[in-house]
Amino acid sequence: METPRAGLRPYFPLAAGVLINLSTGILYAWSVFVAPLEASLGADRATVSGAQSLCLFTATIGCFVMHRLLRWFTLPQLTLVTGAVTAAGFALAGFGQSVAALYIGYGVLFGFAVGVVYFVAMTAASIEGPVRPSIAMSINMSAVAMGGIAWSPGLAILIEATGPEATFGVTAAVSFLALAIAAGLIALSRKTPPPATGASGLFQDMLTDRPRVVIMIFLGFVCIAFTALAVIGHAATMMAAWGASSDQTQLAPMLSSAGYAIGGLVGGLLVDALTGRRVLAGVGLVMGVFLLALFLAPGVAMGLAAITAVGMAFGVLASAHPVTIAGYYGAGALPRVFGRIAIAYGLGGLLGPFSAGAIYDADQHYGSAVILIAALAFLGALFYAGLPRRERLGAPERPAA
Repeated sequence: METPRAGLRPYFPLAAGVLINLSTGILYAWSVFVAPLEASLGADRATVSGAQSLCLFTATIGCFVMHRLLRWFTLPQLTLVTGAVTAAGFALAGFGQSVAALYIGYGVLFGFAVGVVYFVAMTAASIEGPVRPSIAMSINMSAVAMGGIAWSPGLAILIEATGPEATFGVTAAVSFLALAIAAGLIALSRKTPPPATGASGLFQDMLTDRPRVVIMIFLGFVCIAFTALAVIGHAATMMAAWGASSDQTQLAPMLSSAGYAIGGLVGGLLVDALTGRRVLAGVGLVMGVFLLALFLAPGVAMGLAAITAVGMAFGVLASAHPVTIAGYYGAGALPRVFGRIAIAYGLGGLLGPFSAGAIYDADQHYGSAVILIAALAFLGALFYAGLPRRERLGAPERPAA
């Protein structure tokens, strides 16, 4: 007779991916740290925001090397190792009590680890199981935002009670425990990820045998990541600048995370229904329209609507990207190909939050930053629209969008 654990075992890899992404959702709750860190470190907004920019850039290095790390570690071992690196990064950021410690601990160590485990979670969710791949990926990606929702109020309470430094220490312990459990789930599943596919060599490894796909997604991702991460990284401070109450300010990162969760749940399904090219281009259009409306009619209500819409569109993107890439290349090539494209996320993350902070410091308002990121969102939509209509090699041509 099958034991209950054996019956649940096929779900363990997806459960591990969800748990990993819930734990790393703190990445999207960053804005609650900004003002407290400015006060405790005596730094300006651009300097504090630079830690998030560095984190997002370093994350892409983790994404880039993850598939190679699997040559040295099994998937459970890699999860546990990156859990230890994550905890060390948060501990250093908290107890170092300096800008340098924040940059090294949060920006470098946590950034690298979160890039690796992001792809660990994606790889775990791609393991064959009882849940359809597009649905599994959507559930997995939405968990990042659910983590942001769960982290934001708790972090705000902890920061108010103990300060940002001690809050980082608590985060270190919670993150390590979550990743250790995830490693155990992957090991107990007795499943392995799809075998890697694709040739090696500079051109084929970086641009692949379908360079147009990589180039268009890369350029579109740079623009959309810049836009979304600038908004998410400044959600709370943007609302404060528009005269929001304390409750509304704390609500902003939760709304962006809630939107991301909803978008993440439907992104893969939308690709199944509409094609990846259409969905990705639509993401840029939605972001651009809401941000343009915010520029024309700035205020609390429009700010909350735009922040939510950007979060939702970015969640759709998070699920649509891997499903679309798997459509062009197959699931086995996903860590390799998406790991290269994820460099765009790092560039957008490096430039977006820092630029928005620098513009605010110069202007003492977010108007110029909003119109800049709106223009980039529209540009990203144009790049995505340049993707080939045909996905898998040999697939029939789809009707024109």
